[in-house]
Amino acid sequence: MSYTTLTFLFFLLATGILYFALPKKLQWPVLLAASLGFFALWCGKLIWMPAVAAFVIYAAALYIQRTDRNFRELLKGAEPSEKKSLKKKRDRRKKAAAAGAVIMLLAGLVAAKYMGFFGDVVNSLAAFFGKGHPIPVFHILMPLGISYYTLMAISYVADVYRGTVKAEKNPFMLMLFLCYFPHIVEGPFDRYEPLCRQFREPHYLDYEKIRDGGIRFVWGLFKKFVIADRAALIAAPVFAEPDSFGGTALLAGGIFFTLQIYADFSGCMDMVRGVSHMLGIEIAENFRRPFFAVSIEDFWRRWHITLGHWLRDYVFYSVSLSKHFRKVSEKTAKYISSQRVKELLPAAYALFFVWLCNGLWHGAGWKYIFYGLYYYILMMAGRAAAPAFDAAAAALKVDREGRGFHIFRVFRTCLIVCFGMIIFRSETLSKAWDMTAGIAAGLFSAPFPEGTDMFTGFGAEDMVVLLAASAILLTVSVMEERGREPLKLLTGRPVFIRWPLYMCLLFSVIILGVYGGNHTSMAFIYAEF
Repeated sequence: MSYTTLTFLFFLLATGILYFALPKKLQWPVLLAASLGFFALWCGKLIWMPAVAAFVIYAAALYIQRTDRNFRELLKGAEPSEKKSLKKKRDRRKKAAAAGAVIMLLAGLVAAKYMGFFGDVVNSLAAFFGKGHPIPVFHILMPLGISYYTLMAISYVADVYRGTVKAEKNPFMLMLFLCYFPHIVEGPFDRYEPLCRQFREPHYLDYEKIRDGGIRFVWGLFKKFVIADRAALIAAPVFAEPDSFGGTALLAGGIFFTLQIYADFSGCMDMVRGVSHMLGIEIAENFRRPFFAVSIEDFWRRWHITLGHWLRDYVFYSVSLSKHFRKVSEKTAKYISSQRVKELLPAAYALFFVWLCNGLWHGAGWKYIFYGLYYYILMMAGRAAAPAFDAAAAALKVDREGRGFHIFRVFRTCLIVCFGMIIFRSETLSKAWDMTAGIAAGLFSAPFPEGTDMFTGFGAEDMVVLLAASAILLTVSVMEERGREPLKLLTGRPVFIRWPLYMCLLFSVIILGVYGGNHTSMAFIYAEF
């Protein structure tokens, strides 16, 4: 049951009626029942997998908290000589419980998502060395949202282990935390404390929340149906047959896929945040105008924000603050004479694991691994070359605070991201390389061989609609980047102005989107991960 279907609208209406009509203490159980029903309609036979994940983190967190409490009592009456050994014993038990839970959670994710990839790698290595027989490769059904709820479950266990949140005593609340229907398909990665606190609070039917959430939902539909699915009509044939296109068309394919994935993913986030807002629950923001970024670091602070925060808090800090990491850094630094390299080394080690995990999270395949490392290489190269760039800018008297230089940095970042998306979208790494080489070799050549029309499903009227809709998206983004809130500006207008605008937005989706012409809706891209 996709968010874009009429079935979902009826589901949301039924959920809302029960949610606001029943006693307030039953609101979160209504959400749990709705979330389990939503999950069951996607893949009912696999509901046991998030249930097992919820039980694992429930038991592990309670054990960690109880261990902490018990040893706190023991430490009060212990002799000074005994305290050190008691603390070590406590830490070992807590670490064992947390590590055990994380291993079990990752085992489920690996079995469902990566088993086929790892089996192919083993068979390829065996064939390369001419040893053994191919091992059978099993492909297990992947439940809805496993890449999302697994990382959220890990974050909860880690937070309890670190003492930043208290263990949840109700396993059904943890089940709701993992399976909450607005974030189970494509995220965002919500954190336990702010989300579950809202689940327990009473929520009342509020016209403004229904209105604002509904507008945001329709805005998400507009981005998905009118922009993303239309951009796909150009991008899909280019990536399906890159050899049939010239360099200009290949570059256009990369640009339009970048537009497609942004409108698709951010559109979904607008829809789910709108739905949750109507219920009185605020979920995390996942996008903040990424194509206004001036650097790769800035882009990833704006794109898929909650994934970046998760990798920072649970991978980067875990690696960079570990004793083993510090020892390796210290030993390596002894063999390096450059002070600049020594300064970059700690971050380089930790960020390697961050970007490796980023790539692997997106998918099981070498292209996804390289997609993550692509940004890692560029980021570290940029940091290493920063002094040289600063010196060159000073020598050339470049105004680094000027508007022109700012526009250059934004354009450069967008171009880097576009080539990253070519890696992401291509079927294989070799095809991504061929496509990039084709762009470089034939940028000013004919888009495709004479006498052919590769964009048979895309007419001039589609291009007009796509460009006009993209211009609207750009205008809204510019307003937000300048600190203005289009929704507040719109809802603050007189009723005879704002309601016609509401209707224009809605009917543009109905007429120009999935329901108009011969266009058909496509699945959300990030739902595959």
